[in-house]
Amino acid sequence: MTKPVTLLLHVCCAPCMTVVLKALSLEGFGVTAFFYNPNIHPWKERQRRLETLTEYSSSEGIPLVTVEAYPLEENIRMLLEAENRCHACFEDRLSATAEKANEMGIHAFSTTLSVSPYQNQEQIERAGEKAALKAGVEFVYRDYRNLYKDSVRISRENGMYRQPYCGCVFSERDRYLKMKSPGMI
Repeated sequence: MTKPVTLLLHVCCAPCMTVVLKALSLEGFGVTAFFYNPNIHPWKERQRRLETLTEYSSSEGIPLVTVEAYPLEENIRMLLEAENRCHACFEDRLSATAEKANEMGIHAFSTTLSVSPYQNQEQIERAGEKAALKAGVEFVYRDYRNLYKDSVRISRENGMYRQPYCGCVFSERDRYLKMKSPGMI
């Protein structure tokens, strides 16, 4: 039996990780989870998502690497200055993941963002490919939107915290004002 290829998985939240972890495992990847999400506002929301992810990762025996820094000012500045804030956010998070994979000697990375029907998958794929090229690692992109309803069901069955918005303060505003995010275009 061959050892699985290790992959660093950028994780936005535990509910999304449920189905992506299973799918990648079925492909033969050994997954290490990576939580880098400076976009999640407010801090208490970020902590709630991280706590749920920590519990889930532990229950599944998945190693979890967490970036504790919370660069609020830098993140908001980046989002305000970006032509497309969602794309800039994808680039930031996937670049950090690719760099961490390289630093850890892991030759491939992916993201749970690919399960969301609310995210622009072309932007995610472009951001991942750009990060991969820069860091010298492989970006494993899979469109898992067909598994989204399963992730909702699994997370509800397991009593996981499910967040009501993507993460940034702008996505929270857009949700409540029923606005379409520029990243969704």
